Amino acid sequence: MVLAWREKSRKHLKMTSFNIAQGIHAFDYHSQLNLIATAGINNKVCLWNPYVVSKPVGVLWGHSASVIAVQFFAERKQLFSFSKDKVLRLWDIQYQLSIQRIACSFPKSQDFRCLFHFDEAHGRLFISFNNQLALLAMKSEASKRVKSHEKAVTCVLYNSVLKQVISSDVGSTVSFWLIDTGQKIKQFTGCHGNAEISTMALDANETRLLTGSTDGTIKIWDFNGYCHHTLNVGQDGAVDISQILVLKKTILVTGWQRAITLFRLQNFNQFFIQSEEWKGGVQHHDDILCAAFLPPQTLATGSYDGEIVLWNNSTENAHHVLHPDYQRLLKSKSDTEPQKLLSAEGSHSTHPMANQSTMEVCTFQIDTEGNTAVMRLFFLKARKNTAVTGGANLVSCGGSGYVRFWDTFKKQLLAEFLAHSGVGSIIMSIDKMNQYLTTGDADGWLKIWNIEEYCLNSSKDKTTRAPTLIRSFRPHVDRISSVELCELSGRLLIISSSADCSICVTDVCSASIWIFGQAKHWHIEKCLSLSKRETNLMESKIQEDIPSFSKEELCLDPTENFLLKKNNDDSIYTVRPSEDINLTIKYNKRYTYKKKTQKYYYGEEVIKKSCSTFRSLSIGALKELPEVNKPTFLLDLEKYFRKEPEEEQPQIPELPSLSETLKAVFDEKNLFPEEILDREQKAKQLCQETNHEVKIKKKKKS
Repeated sequence: MVLAWREKSRKHLKMTSFNIAQGIHAFDYHSQLNLIATAGINNKVCLWNPYVVSKPVGVLWGHSASVIAVQFFAERKQLFSFSKDKVLRLWDIQYQLSIQRIACSFPKSQDFRCLFHFDEAHGRLFISFNNQLALLAMKSEASKRVKSHEKAVTCVLYNSVLKQVISSDVGSTVSFWLIDTGQKIKQFTGCHGNAEISTMALDANETRLLTGSTDGTIKIWDFNGYCHHTLNVGQDGAVDISQILVLKKTILVTGWQRAITLFRLQNFNQFFIQSEEWKGGVQHHDDILCAAFLPPQTLATGSYDGEIVLWNNSTENAHHVLHPDYQRLLKSKSDTEPQKLLSAEGSHSTHPMANQSTMEVCTFQIDTEGNTAVMRLFFLKARKNTAVTGGANLVSCGGSGYVRFWDTFKKQLLAEFLAHSGVGSIIMSIDKMNQYLTTGDADGWLKIWNIEEYCLNSSKDKTTRAPTLIRSFRPHVDRISSVELCELSGRLLIISSSADCSICVTDVCSASIWIFGQAKHWHIEKCLSLSKRETNLMESKIQEDIPSFSKEELCLDPTENFLLKKNNDDSIYTVRPSEDINLTIKYNKRYTYKKKTQKYYYGEEVIKKSCSTFRSLSIGALKELPEVNKPTFLLDLEKYFRKEPEEEQPQIPELPSLSETLKAVFDEKNLFPEEILDREQKAKQLCQETNHEVKIKKKKKS
């Protein structure tokens, strides 16, 4: 094995070589440890220091056949090695010990060529054997985090009629939860065998559930677990269904091809339903990932290459295409005509360019790596008069973390802003009143934006100013797969599902996070009403002290009412969802209990330090005090604190005897002396008799 490098000051390469007995099949380099691992034909894995060529710094023994592949697990400082006898070993580099051995059962033939790749970010190991590919996924380490499903959750819905949350996972399981308490009430297992449920939808009356699976079928269920119809989407093949759009007369399916799959409800007279032809044909240049509908007849579809095609749902014909790059290129062409997608004959023209040269430039500019992929589309249906007053009526999001606002009537991109940076594609959801936009990324972060007054008017120039950010928090530790907004008791709730097997619900304006499946059930309506009452009370108390605050600031949780102030050190705090909080105790005690039981949680959540309402007090310079005269008792100490001479205490006379006292009393009452003497004699006689009786009794006893 030969290493070569070029120093900055010299043109020639410097080389060094390692002599390895019998040769090697492969090698890998660990930059942090500065080690090279070689897969030896002599059944050994050698570890080399690049500056020591005489001998390896470590030798890993254990394989019984020649090693054909090695790769470092950089984060854990471990090493994978694979031998010709199809044995995979995981080594601890520090102790040079084998900590795990896995024997593969395929391929059957002994002659094969192996390729080896470890995706460290997701913990997946890929091994190819000629025309076969093996995938080994690392199990996530056991933690105390609450899980709603046994496997990764793929989709979540809210049934406003029954007030229930419906969730699905990759294990083909559908669960039903009560939104008020978080209690699971029913569960359907094996809905599509072992195939993953990728998406779900409810019909217009919210009495039927549609589940789409990677087995190429869509099933229609009632809430008792009975399957009424099976829609054959993939023509008996495995497909990736990304969205099911249920309209009045049709069901549209997107996800794995450039055309829309159509099912007409009037033909639902059998159990197995076949798809029908979409009259508009193929207009996208890549797979369609999402769709949205605006009554009465406007349909929008977004694809992997960033195109948004507008259709007339009644005629099923496309009439325009939107793309952020098209807008930029058209601006640079002053002589460009208004863009049109299709001619009057409905021919399949490609891009809305006025001439061929412009189209070639545009085709070259289109990103094919998914950086502009459209993952979600939403029409702003609450904005009624957009066609007359102007403004955005369509929102898209996807690749590179961008959110875009479009005016479909003027065919114009009005705004785009970076909602999440460095996380790839994102998803989103919008409430029915079009006041709040919620975005979720691959790292488990959710952001809530106020779009009530965003892009209400059309403008010639595209804006990159982001709307007001209300909250940014991390309820999950893995990719957010679905977001749903619903209204309960006059408060807006956000329901999110993730690949970390959990489903969370939280209020738009508060910091409390509840996880479906936690041990203690909650009473969300009581908590929301208490929180709302406390917020109003606190607003009334601080109204005089605080001159003005925006709606987003006053909407925060009462215990964190001033979280918008930035820390000087930009410190990052983490908050654990309130899975250990007993929501049945009183409101004031609950927050005290919450502070005691709060623990640090995975991930990062940027929460600023809260400051109390005392920040609104104005504290000025203290007034100077006037000179104070000393009191008189300090000036004349002798007068007030001198010792007084001791006075002689009078002698107490001796008390008279009892007989004299009695004589005096009787004398005052004018009694005769004879009577007094008679009484004294009787008393003496009685005492003598008593003493005589006592002596007689003592003699008898002795």
